[in-house]
Amino acid sequence: SSKATTSLKATTLTSTRRTFHAMHKFERNPNLYTQHLRRCQNDITSFRLCSSSSSTEQESTPSSINNQESNSVNEEQQQQQQQQEPQIIHKVEGLCAVYKPLDWTSNDVVSYIRGILERDARNRGITLAKRRSKKSKKKIKVGHGGTLDPLAEGVLVLGVGSGTKILRDYLSGAKSYKATGKLGFETNTLDLEGNVTKNALYDHVTNEKIEDVLPKFTGNIMQVPPIFSAIRKDGKRLYERARDGMTEDDVLIDAREVEVHQITYIEDTEEGLPSFGLDVQCGGGTYIRSLIRDIGYELDTVATMTSLVRTQQGPFTLDDVLLKDDWNADTIYAAVERSNLALAQEVDDEEESNNGEEAFCAS
Repeated sequence: SSKATTSLKATTLTSTRRTFHAMHKFERNPNLYTQHLRRCQNDITSFRLCSSSSSTEQESTPSSINNQESNSVNEEQQQQQQQQEPQIIHKVEGLCAVYKPLDWTSNDVVSYIRGILERDARNRGITLAKRRSKKSKKKIKVGHGGTLDPLAEGVLVLGVGSGTKILRDYLSGAKSYKATGKLGFETNTLDLEGNVTKNALYDHVTNEKIEDVLPKFTGNIMQVPPIFSAIRKDGKRLYERARDGMTEDDVLIDAREVEVHQITYIEDTEEGLPSFGLDVQCGGGTYIRSLIRDIGYELDTVATMTSLVRTQQGPFTLDDVLLKDDWNADTIYAAVERSNLALAQEVDDEEESNNGEEAFCAS
């Protein structure tokens, strides 16, 4: 304690001496005293400004923190609302018709359209499951209502979203085709895609003879499907057996009953026989390739289909289809919406007609 007291006295004495010397210096030179006062005033002003700015920062910091916290809370609330709100994967659900291009399979069209709608959904901020994922609620759903062969073109009905559930109605529904055939040869696929397996003379065939045999192929008839078809036989599709090298002689293909409503003969005015044309209206499951093959057999020759255009499937005609150049998300959804309105109107008209008939019968 004595050492601390001595140190304090020494410090006080030193400070007193410095103050005395400063006062003595200022007395000898008053200008120095004036400059000293000015420096002190400037130091005090600077100190006050620094104190004021620091206090302002201290006061503003809590408010800025509060603002950041409130903004983060709002963002979290918005994210929670977005998670709670159901995401609209398909803008519109239902049916539409597209024009299947030549050399495309029906599944090619489905995959292409699905890709367009998937990109649209992702652009709208929707996270989709993978196509093979079991989370079906997070997937774009597209299907077709009746296979068209790669060498066929025309009306292909598609289902989008919940519309895929009613496509089966179009598998068995009415269809119309324009087909051309050629006499004198037959291929293993019954169209120009296959290899020639049979040849026969056709000089005895005339346009009149072709027209005469057509009534035999109208109504309910028995038809043997082509071996190049998607029909299952003993758990395996026929075209898989054909690709394994099997022929119609190796596989017993059962005949099936199909319905052909009407066949109109179209004479080929450009080439003439052996080429000819047919306008066919039929039910689901009818193979036009098999029909032309059987017409050739009935004429004591052979024939092969050379082209096929589906002109109608159910209520959809060539006037309703979207061409490939017009395939985009907006036009597809717009087509689905138009067809939904048209189909709803048909249902209303049918109900009004039925009600009118009931009222007439009651009277």
